[in-house]
Amino acid sequence: MEPTPIEAPVATPAPTTVPNTTERYPGLAVAALASLGAGAVHAAATGIHAEHPELARLFVVVTVLQLGVGLWALLRPTRLAAAAVVLVNAVAVGGWLVTRLTGISWIDGLADREAAQFADTVCAALGALAAGAAVAALLVGKRPAAPTRLAVPALCIAVLAVPAMWTGGTHVHSHDHAAADGALAAGDESQPHDHAEGETHDTTPTGDTVDEGQPHTHDTTAEELAAAGWPRPWDPADGIDLSGVPGVTAEQQARAQQLIDDTLRELPKWSTVEAAEADGYRSIGDAGTGSEHFIRRDLIEDDVMLDPTQPESLVFTVKGNTKTLAGAMFIASARPTDDPSLTNWGGALMTWHNHGNLCWDIVNGVAQVVGITDGAGKCARGLNTGGANPMVHVWITPHQCGPFAALEGVGAGQAAVSESERVDMCQEHGDGHGDHGAPTVEPKPYDPTKPIDLSGTPGVTPEQQAAAENLIAVTLVRLPQWSDYKVAEAAGFRSIGDALTGHEHFINWDWINDDVTLDPDMPESLVYEPQPDGSKKLVSAMYMLPDDVALEDVPDIGGALMQWHIHDNLCFTNDPDAPKVAGLTNGQGECNPPLVKFRPAPMIHVWITPHRCGPFAALEGVGAGQIEAGEERLCDHDHGGGF
Repeated sequence: MEPTPIEAPVATPAPTTVPNTTERYPGLAVAALASLGAGAVHAAATGIHAEHPELARLFVVVTVLQLGVGLWALLRPTRLAAAAVVLVNAVAVGGWLVTRLTGISWIDGLADREAAQFADTVCAALGALAAGAAVAALLVGKRPAAPTRLAVPALCIAVLAVPAMWTGGTHVHSHDHAAADGALAAGDESQPHDHAEGETHDTTPTGDTVDEGQPHTHDTTAEELAAAGWPRPWDPADGIDLSGVPGVTAEQQARAQQLIDDTLRELPKWSTVEAAEADGYRSIGDAGTGSEHFIRRDLIEDDVMLDPTQPESLVFTVKGNTKTLAGAMFIASARPTDDPSLTNWGGALMTWHNHGNLCWDIVNGVAQVVGITDGAGKCARGLNTGGANPMVHVWITPHQCGPFAALEGVGAGQAAVSESERVDMCQEHGDGHGDHGAPTVEPKPYDPTKPIDLSGTPGVTPEQQAAAENLIAVTLVRLPQWSDYKVAEAAGFRSIGDALTGHEHFINWDWINDDVTLDPDMPESLVYEPQPDGSKKLVSAMYMLPDDVALEDVPDIGGALMQWHIHDNLCFTNDPDAPKVAGLTNGQGECNPPLVKFRPAPMIHVWITPHRCGPFAALEGVGAGQIEAGEERLCDHDHGGGF
């Protein structure tokens, strides 16, 4: 009998593991995260566009839409949500492309083409990623897939978005600062631009090699330079002798002479504003000072310095509507004004300066100077970034203070040496830049919180002293009724639009030719200082006599204590209610239409705030005005003052 075969047990197949799947749109989650990242960057950058309300509101709308569709697609991944991500981000990226190619003329702040920068480029890239991934999700459609793992894409997007948010929220953004069109960034560092954190520059000038061991500019004393007659008057028609200046080597003299010669040869190609603008130069809006600067930001950021074929700035002298090319302003990349790469280039022939007290804002899409900082270093309008870019002028027109002379007042800027040691300024000015002749009397610093004492001034009678002290006292008591400029406006005072100088004058035009003078209840003009919070601080009265009184016929009220002046070179807009200063007279002493010139009225300030040059001090530069022929200007000017 055969044994019964034993059947092998049938193996039960192991149960198949079914993965945890769900239907989803592949790529839509990444699109949602990218949209959220782009919206976050837009949100961070919204605040810096506050100078253009329409543009700021547009940023808010784009922020809300990108964040909204991103959250929608992430939480409810539907076909409609994907389409919304595509639409919103495609429009945002398209708008970004237009602003980089042509600008958008009907949106204030985007009228001019912009250069791509890190923050906006990252924002556009995230928007493009969002739109592209959402389109792919729509094309592929819903498919079974494992749960989405978002850690890696979220981290990648955050790595891009967070630095962009930081940069976009803190960087001073200009809507006309493209390298291609040469406009200036709003947050100028000195006069003119700002460097991104970490940006490096070659601090060695091109051309001749600078020997760091050469004599330093400030090894030579001011007395030695003055004894050698430096600075010397400069006339391109006659040339200039740079020899015999103490501490200047033969190499420094040769470099400086070559720079003058090259500038005279190359600069006239930009002899008109049209030619300058065609090459990308943009005005910083300072024509009212008599000298208008046109700057190309992209040239500041390169590694070329003191090259007349590509000057960073062109300076035009403004007379009414006539603008004449007067010189170049060469601007170095960020470094101290006494950096050896600068001071050793021309030695004691030059003083480099910067502008750390200017306030910048976007005006009609262009970065312009809108004022100067107050005593606390704050701007009433715009931004100040500290002044990191040294600069030096080279004039192609005659200048009493030499070929490398600086301007005066606000234009003088700040140097690493004292004013008396600067070799870009001189004591005798015959060019309209101001006057520093020896004073006939020594003024006393003025503090209205202390007793008024004007005694001890030679030639002043007791009656003149009493009259001057009484005028100060009554002004201190009565002028504060005009502390609120809105109260002044209600009484008929109108601003002449000179706030960018740091002092804004409000004039009651109806009170100039009345029969009331030196009366703080009816002052012809009030002087305010713009404050960081946007308010205006009353600092002085500017009393004006009728415009039919000649300067030489001003009543001798305070004697040598008071020096009256006029403004016979200002041009105003032809506005019957609120004329604004808009330029200076031309070579014939007239204003080019449509600007108009008013009959000059003798005037004098009476300050209700402390002043180092006394209670009757005038301003400086254009603000100093003109004094009676034959007189020497007293120390009655305030450095950095305005009109």
